[in-house]
Amino acid sequence: MLKSSALKNDIGFWSAIGVVFLLVILTWFSDLIGRGISPEFTSAATSSAVVVNATVATLISCANSATATNFGTLTGVIQTSTPNVSSSISCTNSALGCTLNINDTGSSTTGGGLFASTTNSFIRSPNAAFNATATLVAGTEGYGVQGTTTAAGGGGTLTIAARYFVGGNTFGGLTTTTQILASSSATSSGREVVVTHGAAIASSTPGTTYADTITYSCLAN
Repeated sequence: MLKSSALKNDIGFWSAIGVVFLLVILTWFSDLIGRGISPEFTSAATSSAVVVNATVATLISCANSATATNFGTLTGVIQTSTPNVSSSISCTNSALGCTLNINDTGSSTTGGGLFASTTNSFIRSPNAAFNATATLVAGTEGYGVQGTTTAAGGGGTLTIAARYFVGGNTFGGLTTTTQILASSSATSSGREVVVTHGAAIASSTPGTTYADTITYSCLAN
């Protein structure tokens, strides 16, 4: 009788444990189902990347205030042409700024300067030696330009190149190859350079019509 009673007690104890364990399992499973999770199909989280690209265009522009300037009749004194030429430059979305360049047609066989095709006469720029700069003297041939900035525009300021950052009767030489006139080191809008043209002749300079074409160009740094 004692063995039979003990056996019944053991069976009852383990049965109760099984019922409790089953209830725990059912509760856990019901909770997963309630949250929309199937324990048979759960998996580790995954990820993927999306690369986003964009392009910002750099816009560089420049324009001159005049298409012609005139010395009139050159005499034995230092003369400047009328009008001065203002060149406006904008460097949009150019973090390193931009550069305003200058060059002239001059003489294709000699260099920069005022050329007379009818007599093949040539006033060299800025002097007979084609130096970078020269101080013009009345009675001696010479021709060149000076550059100055104004307060116009905004953003990065322009710096005039040493060759053209001169004053008085000193002028920078023009060349048939590109020379830097001015540059900035940051984005800017509507910055302005004013160019003054100067010339002098000698008593031996042939009398005829002289001309030169100066080209302004701009590009991003």
